[in-house]
This record gives sequence, C-alpha cells and structure tokens, in this order.
Amino acid sequence: MPKPIGAIDHLLTYVHELEGAASLFRRMGFTLSPVSHIAPMGISNHLVLMTPVANGFANFIELMAVQDQTKLPAPMAKILSGPQAVKSMVLGAADINTAHAAILKQGFEASPPVHVKREWIIGPSESVFPEFDVILPFPAPLPFNCCRYFNVDLYLRPEWLVHANTAKGIRAVLAVAKEPVALLKTFAAMFDEPLTEDGDRAHVVSGGIELVVLSSDAAWKKFGVDRKSAGEVGYLGYVIEVESLDALQSSLSAGGIAYRRDGASIYIDPAVGLGNLMIFREKSGF
Repeated sequence: MPKPIGAIDHLLTYVHELEGAASLFRRMGFTLSPVSHIAPMGISNHLVLMTPVANGFANFIELMAVQDQTKLPAPMAKILSGPQAVKSMVLGAADINTAHAAILKQGFEASPPVHVKREWIIGPSESVFPEFDVILPFPAPLPFNCCRYFNVDLYLRPEWLVHANTAKGIRAVLAVAKEPVALLKTFAAMFDEPLTEDGDRAHVVSGGIELVVLSSDAAWKKFGVDRKSAGEVGYLGYVIEVESLDALQSSLSAGGIAYRRDGASIYIDPAVGLGNLMIFREKSGF
C-alpha cells in the first residue's frame, strides 16, 4: 500500500526580486526553467529542476516572487512575506486525499485539496498545461504543503535537468528547532517512516530525501550559522548532490559567487544563498 507521503518533492523559496534571484542561480551554474507568470494568483516563478529520486515525483527548488499582492490567496500571503528563504517544503503524494487525511491526523488545520490546471508558456508559440492537486500552506511550526501531479513529465524535460555545476538533486532539507525529535515525530508519522536520532540532530527520510532537524546550537557549531537568524524553528537550507565539486567550484568562481570549501563539501552561506545555507556534496545524503 502506498505511503501517505511519497517524497519530499521541492522547496518553495520566497524571493523579493525574481530575475535577480534567477541571475544568482544561473551564475552558480544552474539551468532554470522559463519564467512562469501565474497572474490569477499574483505570483511568478522559475524552477531549478533536478533528477528525481522517486518515480512519479519531481526534485527542484522553486524561486517564487509576488507580482500583485492584491491577488495573493490568503494561505500564500503569509508564506510569501518577510525575509527571503525557503518558506515551505512541498511534499509529494500519490493520492492527495490520503495525504490530506494523514496531515489532519497530526492535528493540522489544512484546507481540503484543490485541483489546478493552468497554462505554462515555455517558449514562442509553445505552451504546456501542468495539472495537479494541491494542499495550500497552512499554519505549522515548520511550514509545509503537499501536491499530487497528473503530468510530472512536464517538469522533467532533459534540457532542464542538466546543469553546468553538475547538480544532480536535493538530497536533504535542513531545519532548526529547539526540540528536533519532538518536531520530527509529526513528519515521521505522516511519512510512515522511522525517525532516527543521532546526538544533536534527528532525521527522517521520504522518497530518498532526508529531513534533518538540528538544534540552533548544533547548527552554529557545525556550520557557523548565526543562531539569531536561524531562530527556534525554521528552515536552515538544503544539501545538493553534485557529480563534481571541482566543476561546481569552477562555476561558482566564474559567476563571482562567494563560497567556502571544507573537505568533501562546498558551502554557500545564507547571506549569499537567498537566506538559505546551501551545501554541495558528491555523495548522497547528509
């Protein structure tokens, strides 16, 4: 029987100015999808699409900006505000109603899923029509929402999945919380996966992607991230697997991107990474 949640699918990243954010990611060596203007909701986005780990799902970073505040749906207005950063982890489900029931079971007041089909103009005289069910963001200590694709192949065009920096995909989502285990128990129950506690951090896996939660003190000791900016509960960043750290380093240097290399990892700090700690490794996982 399929699990209620099939995978950690993508990360909704709020940015103040979309084309500036897109330029930053291109200078990092990423390929971006064409801009998409979702006028009825007052938003626009670019996608940084990578190769999925689990069949039927995607794997990407979504850069989203507000174009018309007056059109924003209420659930999105709260998410798309404040500092730039990952604002919601979007989970993938094979059956949106099963996922919704699992979310409600954990005590969240999530609105019923809505069905969406829209035009996405991807080139001159070329449109595609993504179709999905979505549970919009709702109040939660660590915000998340959920989607079910009907045509995920539209997001998996080969030319969008190849990156000069050799990025393969998101392998871990990082968050901080005062009590990591308590926070992760909810996700472990929704994922129907075991929770693993490892000293000052805890983690659970969904669809091959880890959700790792650390205490803010642990984040400071391990990454040098300012505990004040991390806050008591919130997203810290993510880990991306690359084929070659040397190729990544060349892309970052060519793009004038500040980074630091420490052994088997390259780090882009939140001040550069749109509020997110970006960690790149050649091996999967955290």
